[in-house]
Formats: sequence, structure tokens, C-alpha cells
Amino acid sequence: MRNGADIYRKYSLPIVREIGGRLRSIIKEEPELSAALRLQLEQLRKSETS
Repeated sequence: MRNGADIYRKYSLPIVREIGGRLRSIIKEEPELSAALRLQLEQLRKSETS
């Protein structure tokens, strides 16, 4: 029997990557972005590489 966490990771990672890609195409990192938004974008990048 499969572990629920394995199934979740299998399907959620591609979804997270797709959302991240779409957000990056809409929101280009520019100096006027708030510090909070820059931090969230950085956390998204880190989550995609792990």
C-alpha cells in the first residue's frame, strides 16, 4: 500500500511548479516589489528545487 505522503508529493509538486512558473511570468521581480513578496518568491523557488 502506498504512503499518503508519497501520493501527495507526486501530484502536488508539479502543481506547485506550474503555479510558480505562471506567477513568475506575471510578476517579474523588480525593485518596487515589497519585501514580503520578494521573500515569498524566494521561498517558492527554494520549494521547487527541494
